[in-house]
Amino acid sequence: MKRLALLPLIALSLIAAAPPQYLREQKNVVVGGRAEQWKLVWQGKPRSICGPQDVEMAITCPCTGFAYGEMGDLSLVREAGGKEVERMALAPLFSELPESDSDGLAAMQWRPMLSGDFDAGQGASAHFLAEVRKRPGPRVMRLADYDRDGQTSEFLVQVSAGPCGHTAYAAVGVSKARPRLHALESASNPGQPLVMPGAAWQALLGKPGARRVTVWPCGDHGAEERSELVLSARGGAISVRQRSYSCPEDGSRERLLSDQPF
Repeated sequence: MKRLALLPLIALSLIAAAPPQYLREQKNVVVGGRAEQWKLVWQGKPRSICGPQDVEMAITCPCTGFAYGEMGDLSLVREAGGKEVERMALAPLFSELPESDSDGLAAMQWRPMLSGDFDAGQGASAHFLAEVRKRPGPRVMRLADYDRDGQTSEFLVQVSAGPCGHTAYAAVGVSKARPRLHALESASNPGQPLVMPGAAWQALLGKPGARRVTVWPCGDHGAEERSELVLSARGGAISVRQRSYSCPEDGSRERLLSDQPF
């Protein structure tokens, strides 16, 4: 009996020990005719990544899209009728964050970086940091129908920043065939989140049919091949192939080097 009496006390101590939640963003969404509220929530207070206190770091290529950002334990939460329906941890989607201790964490831009910040931010004065805090935060949950199943219920999340000019995104949300939260996948690589440049995702929203998007031009960072994605989406299925072409310097026609599912 004494052990049973301790159970409520143990439960209360666990609740008290849970880190507080910090709302980053929320949006009203209609899924299958039902009104829901989706939230991006930090579990525990996030810390700075590529912050305005170090603009010389924030302007570097690894910080592209993450400056001025926050990093931590981030989840996408669905609520209906004021109650939580489902929660998806977003950290597994992220890779190559510009921090050595970023494993298992997610990151998102907190305030936008402006073109004049490099000069204005030297010394990280209190005035500059206060001005950055006043800027409107960017919105991430911009819903679209990337898998073309007739339901506008996915949004893009930047998950990495590679060489200068190259950022990658995953699309998260729900679909008609898979009504629980997930990252969209390609038909040729089920079980793995589909991660592509933003231009490739936007191409899926255009006219029906296959679209070709160059993701690595000839000469980009010394590239000796041109790489493109051939994409199409229909009825919730996304098809992607990656093709590589030669980069002839004599003006001759490029040659297909490889063509494989992506």
